[in-house]
Amino acid sequence: MSWVFFALGAKPTSSRREVAERIAENEFVVIIDRPISVVRDRKAPLLKERCNHLTGEKGSRHYRPLHYPERLPGLGRITKLMNRVRLQQELNRLLPRDCKRIVCFDSPTQDHLVGKLGEDISIYLAIDDKTLTVWGEPIHGELEAEKRLLSKVDKAVCVSETLAKVLRSRVPNGRTLPIQVLPNAYDERIFDPKKDYAEPTSIADIPRPRILVAGHVSERIDWEGIIRVSQLRPNWHWAFVGPADSGMKERIASTLCGHGFYHPEIPVSEVPSWIAHSDVCAVPYRLNAFTLCSNPLKAIEYLAMGAPVLSTKIPSLERYHGVIEWVNEGDGESYAKVLDAFTNQLGHREVEAFRQRAVAGDSWGIRANQFKGIVVNGIP
Repeated sequence: MSWVFFALGAKPTSSRREVAERIAENEFVVIIDRPISVVRDRKAPLLKERCNHLTGEKGSRHYRPLHYPERLPGLGRITKLMNRVRLQQELNRLLPRDCKRIVCFDSPTQDHLVGKLGEDISIYLAIDDKTLTVWGEPIHGELEAEKRLLSKVDKAVCVSETLAKVLRSRVPNGRTLPIQVLPNAYDERIFDPKKDYAEPTSIADIPRPRILVAGHVSERIDWEGIIRVSQLRPNWHWAFVGPADSGMKERIASTLCGHGFYHPEIPVSEVPSWIAHSDVCAVPYRLNAFTLCSNPLKAIEYLAMGAPVLSTKIPSLERYHGVIEWVNEGDGESYAKVLDAFTNQLGHREVEAFRQRAVAGDSWGIRANQFKGIVVNGIP
């Protein structure tokens, strides 16, 4: 079998890319990366210049297609067709012949490609509700595109049962579409609690005790609850690490009044050292339509390191109810109670080991095999 994964713009830690790269260790995989804009970049490199080999013995590779703008007045349809035909032709050159071809789509806007890439089976790999912004507002045209995509693909795989229910509600009437849940996982090769991690210089400047919030800093964060608990427990300091939306850095500085610190995004290989040198790790999300469907990757990585974790009640994390302490959105008093409880647990090796065992079956190595089983089931 040969696999094609759309991972356009996906970060190295995204679930679809992690699964793709693990499968590539034993099978032929092409990961479609961010396209090269012929107009913006003013270049059109040859195919061989747009491909990089993945690790493994099967010749798998990252591939960047060429892209012409599809919104030019009067030329949109033509350039869209040109982009699709070129993609078809280049994939045919990259993929081996005479073997089953599996194509995994990652966005509703790819609905026009389903059935056009010579695939024997098509999968919609949904890591979030792609029709919504992170603050839960609809994105124009995405819902309609997702419904069209769901009317064409053979299977869908998503990260939470809540998202699965949402997707099932969008499948056209009369169509039976298998939709499976495959939660996120952690990279067991990176998040190893047995290692001795040196304290990063950037976090050393933050007073202890520290609370780490790793990941995208945006409006999905429960700022109301965090601001209130910073007033109730001013001895605790919040460290936000990751890409930030406009205004977020300023919000941390102005509203947390010396109790909040921001650091830009770091390589995933450095995240374990930040976790190891934090006293508590947090997933403090607002419970809007977007986050209710999500499956926060960082929560699993925190637990893999044995770290104390607090979180608002995101449905997909309830499977870890014995090792996560829950807080209520906007309720600083509930945050304060959890921090007080954690104070008595810090440094307890037995508790750390209990958290690690809770995610022992949630590595990306295991998830990749589970994904393959879901996809190939029923393929002759």
